[in-house]
Amino acid sequence: MTKNTVFQLSALSQNDAGAADGSQLFCEVTKITNGNVRTGSFSINEMIALPTPPGQNGFGPTPTWFLVPDDNILDTSFTLEISCPSDSNYPTTKITVKASDVQKWAAIPYNERNNQIYQGGKYGIFGFAQEGADGLIYTVTAGVLNPK
Repeated sequence: MTKNTVFQLSALSQNDAGAADGSQLFCEVTKITNGNVRTGSFSINEMIALPTPPGQNGFGPTPTWFLVPDDNILDTSFTLEISCPSDSNYPTTKITVKASDVQKWAAIPYNERNNQIYQGGKYGIFGFAQEGADGLIYTVTAGVLNPK
């Protein structure tokens, strides 16, 4: 990885039938480490509604943040929270995603990869790592019934 590589984070809701509050979930990036977000990124420290798949109510652009490292991309990270402000029973989940972990996860052959499971059951949240032409990409998907 080069010094100017970008670490991209995206978040959305799959809104599975049976998953709790899939159409009412929010994401907030609460912290970035060792870099700055590039122009075109969604806001930091602001709750953003997670879009649902096309054709469902609430579909919109996928919240995405582009972290440009101060130095080594492997020293960067995002901390985010997934929550449902309209449901006090929904467990708020805090996730820290380190670029160094994403690089390791993305290096595993596609058919041998496991998603990172942050919550199971009706409050399911998982993550998926990739490496793209411009750097590391991590996608967090909430609103999943029993993610795998």
